[in-house]
Amino acid sequence: MKKLSLLLAALMIFCCFAMASCSEEEATSSAAPEASSTAPVTSSEAPVSSEEPEASSEEPAESSEEELPLVGEAQMFWVTHFADSSVEGAGSIFTQSYSGAGWWLHVAFAPVTVEGAENAYEIVAISSGLSDGSATPLDIPEGGFVWAANYGNDYISLGMGDTDFTSPNCSGAIDTAKLWMVGDKMQILGLDLEGMTIPTDTADVIYYDDAYVCTATWAPIND
Repeated sequence: MKKLSLLLAALMIFCCFAMASCSEEEATSSAAPEASSTAPVTSSEAPVSSEEPEASSEEPAESSEEELPLVGEAQMFWVTHFADSSVEGAGSIFTQSYSGAGWWLHVAFAPVTVEGAENAYEIVAISSGLSDGSATPLDIPEGGFVWAANYGNDYISLGMGDTDFTSPNCSGAIDTAKLWMVGDKMQILGLDLEGMTIPTDTADVIYYDDAYVCTATWAPIND
């Protein structure tokens, strides 16, 4: 009887030990793995291609800048008289020596040869008295002429008479001519230097009237 009791006690101790061992294994297997504290390493550099870029087959664009024409756009050349330095609001041509015309703009033109441009002239002298009346007559170039012009007065506005010698045609032509310089070349058409015929197709209209038309022209030569 005593032996049976000892056997049962030993059996109970073995069972308790076996149960404890199983519980420890289950606890160990159910525990979650620890997370890594180191972030994965990634490269910030783009992959390098071993292929060379293809050469462009496009040719460089040609310059869009165009060359200026030999003769530029024609403009009115204000001519209303020949050999007259006493008129107002006029443009006068002198082919021989002259005097007076202190309040005028004087420009001397000499003929010049320019291939491809007929009736070519070069400015060789300028004298302006438009602001102070100090202009002096110019020498007539051989084969050329002097062109002189003045704005004229509006005597109606000045209360000194009933004539207005000013006109848009005259004022515009002189304002443009004030930009001319010695050495400028231009083609001048419509002048009759020998017969001294006034270049107009409105001969029945007074020259300082807005309706008057001068047919002589000048155009810059871009050589």
